[in-house]
Amino acid sequence: MRQYEVMVILSPELEERTVTPTLDQFLGVIRDSGGSVAKVHVWGRRKLASEIDKQGAGIYAVLDLE
Repeated sequence: MRQYEVMVILSPELEERTVTPTLDQFLGVIRDSGGSVAKVHVWGRRKLASEIDKQGAGIYAVLDLE
């Protein structure tokens, strides 16, 4: 299988306890489509290089997928 690295930027308005369930919902789509998740790296809240929808920060997560 091919390996992919995907960076996801979540809204900074999410609470820390809701980050994992939000990522699990996204990863469920990958698993349901026949893919597998090798690793999930949550980098946490970081400043964006430029604003997205008037938000200057985001919660970064890097996903290793197959």
